[in-house]
Amino acid sequence: MNVCIDQIAELGIAIPWPLQDYTELAAVPAAVSCARLHARKILAEWHLNGQAAELVVSELVTNALVYGGLLPGAAARLWLSSDGERVLVQVWDSSCQMPALRDVQPCAESGRGLVLVDSISEDWGTYRPARLPGKIVWSVIAVGMT
Repeated sequence: MNVCIDQIAELGIAIPWPLQDYTELAAVPAAVSCARLHARKILAEWHLNGQAAELVVSELVTNALVYGGLLPGAAARLWLSSDGERVLVQVWDSSCQMPALRDVQPCAESGRGLVLVDSISEDWGTYRPARLPGKIVWSVIAVGMT
């Protein structure tokens, strides 16, 4: 299974998109930089301008590690898909707690991740997959060819 979307019709995305990638990430501090580098390399292979998608990957993987209730040795999962015009980023973690966009004070040191995802994405959301515990947070980002 390359793409993990149970509610695809609700998202209005025609999958399978021709470009797909999947990786698992260990629950270690380097996971975020590894995910960002992985996304950069995959999107470059696909000849896509992936700077915005890299930022979304970074924020969603960070949230998965910080809030996802990952146990030592557990993994976050990252799916990247593209139709050449948009990138679909999906990040799974084991927590059933759904993220929520919140107001962030200008002096706050954290809490801006979903605000950034919301501002960069064409659309984003969450769902509970039918075949996995936990949740998937997804984002669709417009990208250009390189």
